[in-house]
Amino acid sequence: METIFDYAPTPEELRYFAGPFSQSDYLHGLSEDEAVKDLCRLFGMRGEAARARVYADRIADRDYVRFTLYNGDLIAPTAAENKDSRASSRSKAA
Repeated sequence: METIFDYAPTPEELRYFAGPFSQSDYLHGLSEDEAVKDLCRLFGMRGEAARARVYADRIADRDYVRFTLYNGDLIAPTAAENKDSRASSRSKAA
């Protein structure tokens, strides 16, 4: 099964996906659909919307895709605009 570990996640990405747990803890009991969701989020976080959409198309829970991924602007066309935090955009405006 393909997982985030096939794409050399950074320490920061690992904290997001696995928290304090090891790779084996993360993989233990991981379903195919959960792995695909994490791959979609990983590429969305990296700003690779096209790759994220490929995984989004494989997620069985279409409501999750529609309401969490697209409405959350993780892989929507505006995702690139949302990479900066609110704090950084406020400091630019000041």
